[in-house]
Amino acid sequence: MAELKLLILDDDDLTGQTLKNVAEFAGMSVKLADNPNDFFAYLENWSPSHIALDLVMPEMDGVQVLAELSARNVDANIMITSGVGHQVLQAAARSAAAHGLNIIGILPKPFNPRSFRELIDHVPQHTHELIEHTELRQNTVATVADLQLAIEQHKLDVVFQPKVECQSGMLIGFETLARWHHPIHGHIPPDQFIAIAEQNQLIDSLTEVVFQKALHWFSNFCAEQKVKRPSLNSKPLLCSINISALSLKNLALFNTLEQLCQQYQIHPEQILLELTETGAMDDPIASLDILTRLRMKGFLLSIDDFGTGFSSMLQLVRMPFSEVKVDKSFVMTALHSRESRLVIKAIVDLAHSLGMLVIAEGIEDAQTLAFLQQLGCDKAQGYFIGRPLQASQISGWLEQRVELIEQQRLHKLLSLNILDTPAEQRFDRITRLAKRLFNVPISLVSFIDEDRQWFKSKVGIDVSETSREQAFCNHTIQGDKPLVVMDASRHPTFQNNLLVTGAPHIRFYAGYPVKAPSGERLGSLCVIDDKPRTFSENDRQLLNELGLMVEEEIANNLQFSEDQVTGLLNRRGFEIRAQHMLDLCQMQNLSAALIYFDLDSLKPIHDKVGFKASEVALKQFATIVQNNFRESDLVARIGSDEFVALMVNQHKSHNNQLVLQRLAETVTAYNSHVSVNEQLRYSVGIAETNDSEDFQLQQLYNQADQARYTSMQRQS
Repeated sequence: MAELKLLILDDDDLTGQTLKNVAEFAGMSVKLADNPNDFFAYLENWSPSHIALDLVMPEMDGVQVLAELSARNVDANIMITSGVGHQVLQAAARSAAAHGLNIIGILPKPFNPRSFRELIDHVPQHTHELIEHTELRQNTVATVADLQLAIEQHKLDVVFQPKVECQSGMLIGFETLARWHHPIHGHIPPDQFIAIAEQNQLIDSLTEVVFQKALHWFSNFCAEQKVKRPSLNSKPLLCSINISALSLKNLALFNTLEQLCQQYQIHPEQILLELTETGAMDDPIASLDILTRLRMKGFLLSIDDFGTGFSSMLQLVRMPFSEVKVDKSFVMTALHSRESRLVIKAIVDLAHSLGMLVIAEGIEDAQTLAFLQQLGCDKAQGYFIGRPLQASQISGWLEQRVELIEQQRLHKLLSLNILDTPAEQRFDRITRLAKRLFNVPISLVSFIDEDRQWFKSKVGIDVSETSREQAFCNHTIQGDKPLVVMDASRHPTFQNNLLVTGAPHIRFYAGYPVKAPSGERLGSLCVIDDKPRTFSENDRQLLNELGLMVEEEIANNLQFSEDQVTGLLNRRGFEIRAQHMLDLCQMQNLSAALIYFDLDSLKPIHDKVGFKASEVALKQFATIVQNNFRESDLVARIGSDEFVALMVNQHKSHNNQLVLQRLAETVTAYNSHVSVNEQLRYSVGIAETNDSEDFQLQQLYNQADQARYTSMQRQS
């Protein structure tokens, strides 16, 4: 192992000596300089592996020293120390990194030994890119004639870097990257040959070659995947291609792209054109014109390197971009820079508020990916996910990726401790509601285990599980949107399925892919019929809303949603679910009714008979209320003696009164078997939604309570 040698530049004797002692204790050799002359002499003659640099120096400040280190092509690991503010330290570190220096971190004063040791042990987050950049920098720049010949003879190659869904990790597409291997000089860095192309009117020809090669491969790859991994409900894969701002004026280039799409049978919606932020503003009026026309043709547009330009807000508001790409300089420093984390969060929030997706590039470790998942970033790209690949390498990468996602999915499913557990009303309520709203014989919440499909909630069938191989749900979890099969007996994938040819004789199937909070696809909420059916966009929205309810139940901790005395939902648990149901009603133009009960006899029972009797009364009343409503209705105890029931698509007052009449008869029957002092007495009020109302829960609470109070007045 190479010797670790630390060179310190600090004019504070006490600080420098303290740092020297800590480093020597960690096993490093140390030289200490308190002025630039001694520092550069040591640097020249001693070749340190690490440098600790104070920013605030009297003769030559730290920024000047860093500039000189860059000029000398110093490759030592550098840590910046100072007592200045954290933001100044971060800015100095970013400036040094931009000059090609290997900054491993910052060490604010006063520092502790642990922070120092963590920096020494730290491998730079962007090691891969630094190595690659260093290697590429050493190549000799080729001539214009060389590049022109390479373009004409199609000697430029393309590689493809995978992009995945940030939450689930599933493949969503590739970014196409141009590569040039010169017969004499070897690998020429893209920033070099692209600059040559832009400066010598070759960029459009180069881009056309990239178009041709990328679409030829992409078309074949998509066709192969349809055979190898027929996903019936996933979005089409995307192919991203970088566009120079200089090419925006060349309409013929984009006409060629459109013709290539037609030739290779690729929809324009599968092509994502990436344009740098600064490039888009070179001529904003012309950019707006051509970008709008490209979007009208169906092409998707991504604003690349976002956050590095000076017109970011104006860019997003004015230009018709469909996606924002967070610059990797922020992503690669996110774990160690508060400023970078704040910038990323601001970009995600801004883009989402404007209806755009967000992709982060430069992800090199699991911790950074987890941070982006927490922020709600949509897509991910980087060496941690996949390096740029030759076409021949992609199948191997994809096999490993599929296996990794499956293992993560199974691990998450097992960690939820939901398999082989008893039926729960919180899930049964949703399947019963789905059965009723879709008017189907079967509705299920199912989870896909390693080799089986297991039903957490079921209505309309008797079995508890099926083989994974036969499960429609196994196909549902392969995609990111509902899987709809209108007639399974005529569907090439399902027509010979045992669940189609035999019981339950599935003809119609619609399944929503149920996800864990962290994004893994666990199973489905589905509705099934033994007759073919159509499925409208309104039906799709309804299934999505019901599926989200299942995901909420998986995410919510039942311990904090359940009333410990009655077993019903408590106020918190009720209100989370009730507002979602009301939103569903408003979206689907369904009616809703809230029935509000007050157990008026609870306090008298407690005062006259005692605590145990009052607890029995509570439990009995809760059971009576629960049993007199449908399994799809939402019933809760929201106060000491207050209960509510929310009914969806109940056909207005007549049926509501029938429910209350049935409940009153049950209470009368109960009272006939207990003493007068233990009998249940309650008051009730009903609030119903109408088409002109905004369905707000608090408003229904107030209306129902007022109706209860009015009813009590009439009775008295």
